[in-house]
Amino acid sequence: MVTTNPAPGRIWNRVPPLAVPAAVLAVFVVGLTSNVIGKDGLTAIDAPISDWAIAHRNGVLTPLAKTISNLGGTVAMTILAVLAVLVLGWRGYRRAAALIAATGLGAWVLVDGGKNLIGRTRPPIHDHLVVKTNFAYPSGHSLGSIAVIGVLAILLIPRLRRPAARWIVGIAATIFVAAVGLSRIYLGVHWPTDVLGGWSLGALWVILCFSAYRYFIQRQDRLEQPRDAAQLRDAV
Repeated sequence: MVTTNPAPGRIWNRVPPLAVPAAVLAVFVVGLTSNVIGKDGLTAIDAPISDWAIAHRNGVLTPLAKTISNLGGTVAMTILAVLAVLVLGWRGYRRAAALIAATGLGAWVLVDGGKNLIGRTRPPIHDHLVVKTNFAYPSGHSLGSIAVIGVLAILLIPRLRRPAARWIVGIAATIFVAAVGLSRIYLGVHWPTDVLGGWSLGALWVILCFSAYRYFIQRQDRLEQPRDAAQLRDAV
């Protein structure tokens, strides 16, 4: 009996669309974390970038960086996530509300667990423009903002009818998350690799949460289809 291998294109089509970026991010997170622990590799960019940011501080950028940092902080992101959960739950979008809640809570666990597990010290305290006493890696502001803003953007953008509106929301979300991370470097409380770690781990977490959310919806829809068909036959 002769067997033929499936066409490569068909095998590739079976791979979930988000599996590739998730795999790339996972590899990057593992590699970056290894560099941070070993104090080598990408951590070579930390001192030069931090020194450049500190050297370019001025009276306009400093208050702006503090404002952006506060908007992307734990308190602001928690308030935003809770409001989104309450509004979506009240309007009947319970699955979307659960997705936001799970993403936000998971992000908090990743930040707290990662900081205490890695135990990386922050940049020298004399460079700090705001007071921070906990560990550095990953950046909680970077991870939290990309998790909350990212999942909200994923839920909102498909519901916008106009392509222009979708682009505006997507670009605005990207700029905000980037600005939050960069503000932490400018304020002297994070190394650049702390921010990279927060962004990459947060993006990976959003992909995993959204993939689980989509799988749950598809599975629930498949289970409800036979039930609806049976009800239709009984009605006839």
